[in-house]
Amino acid sequence: MAIPDRWRGYLVIVGGVLVHLTLGTVYTFGNLNPYLTSYIRKYSSPSDLQYAESVWIFSMSAMGQGLSMFLGGIINRFIGPRLTTLLGSLLMSAGVLLTFIAVQHSFIAVVFTYGLMFGLGVGIAYAIPIACAMKWLPQKKGLVSGCVVAGFGGGAFIFDQVQTAYINHNNLKPQAEEVGGESYFTQPEVLDKVPKMFLILGACYIVMQVIGILFISDPPPVEVRTTYVPHPKGNGSEEPEDVMDVTLNPDREDSETKALIPATNSDEEGRLEQRETTKILEQAVVKDDEHAVLNPKQVLKHRAFYILWFIFLFNGQGVVFFSSLYKAYGQTFIQDDVFLATVGAFAAVFNAGGRIAWGHLADRFSFKISMMCLCALFTALLLTIGLTSMAGKWLFFIYVCLIFGTFSGNFSLFPVATARSFGQLHYPLNYGLLFTSQVITAPVGAILTSQLKSIIGWYGMFFVVSGFSFSSFILMFVFKVKNSKGKDI
Repeated sequence: MAIPDRWRGYLVIVGGVLVHLTLGTVYTFGNLNPYLTSYIRKYSSPSDLQYAESVWIFSMSAMGQGLSMFLGGIINRFIGPRLTTLLGSLLMSAGVLLTFIAVQHSFIAVVFTYGLMFGLGVGIAYAIPIACAMKWLPQKKGLVSGCVVAGFGGGAFIFDQVQTAYINHNNLKPQAEEVGGESYFTQPEVLDKVPKMFLILGACYIVMQVIGILFISDPPPVEVRTTYVPHPKGNGSEEPEDVMDVTLNPDREDSETKALIPATNSDEEGRLEQRETTKILEQAVVKDDEHAVLNPKQVLKHRAFYILWFIFLFNGQGVVFFSSLYKAYGQTFIQDDVFLATVGAFAAVFNAGGRIAWGHLADRFSFKISMMCLCALFTALLLTIGLTSMAGKWLFFIYVCLIFGTFSGNFSLFPVATARSFGQLHYPLNYGLLFTSQVITAPVGAILTSQLKSIIGWYGMFFVVSGFSFSSFILMFVFKVKNSKGKDI
């Protein structure tokens, strides 16, 4: 018995969540950073590596994701969503497995495997499960997008605990070696487990990815049927007329659209019928997405794209900085590694839940209102997080959870904005274009952190990244995209 489309769509969401749980382990880097940096300092090179410099690993991952997401959309056109997701997932997992060797060699090697390779794989696989799920349930794009990327946010909830339970199950504290107010692990019983951990993680990721990919697919293709409908002639007689009866799937690509056109007896008739068929299909997509169907070349001519691009760029500064260093900052006044790992795990829950909540908010109100609220809240939290060092570890717990729950909205709101502004038909490619902002965000964030932190300190850095988020808030005032009813998307 065939599974109803709605339930088939829910299975696609489940598959997407499983895949994104593994891709989202990029957010475990904040928890992993103290172990990884400490290991490199003691057993690898350079021996004077600091936390602010290790941000380059996370930054290269974000850069790789930005570089390859558009590529993933292109690959999807040739080999389909399932094989594209598999390709990206295996590349990401291979980067994790190879870090077993890289971490014993040098920091630069880790930047390549756990940074660039990891990010390239994530970028190829990232948008495909989201696009498939939105195609199955097109009337709930915000909620569907939020549910899938909730897996991306929630991966750290599971694997932060796995990392700390394996590496530091005795809850040992970083020893007294202080560099610029920062502590590093030196205990062999902690550091000796770091390389093997990457083998464990990589094996877990591959199993979860293969299971999830089995559920991922596009909806059924467009069907075209030719029927005969009688119509009156001028002389009162009735003769049959060919009428094309189209069962539409508005998410098909141009090459598939062309395949719908029936054979004709002449080139001229073929061209006329092709234009009419294309017009029918494009009108259906406009009705579904409330906007014209725009390909990447057309998107690049729109002012709205560049506004979104810069907002994503500015908000990404806070994401890179805080995701990488929240635990290193917490260690300056909290000497409890298990507690800090627990903070990261619950932050992952807020990261996941926030994506669903912000996506639902976009469906309930609009992308513009949701993004303005996100930017304002993110700015306020970053400006005041310094209070946690005076109030103690529980306020730190609350702030980290709130910050992760806030910035997570970027990754459910921008997919919605892309689909609503430029149409669903070319969504993977268009979102890949938008995500290229992270190619700039990542190195800028790493340079600022590595160069400025030693000069202006933690509080100065919090003010700098909050300034970027406030800039995004200002930019939202000039974002003017409307739907067919004249309302903000």
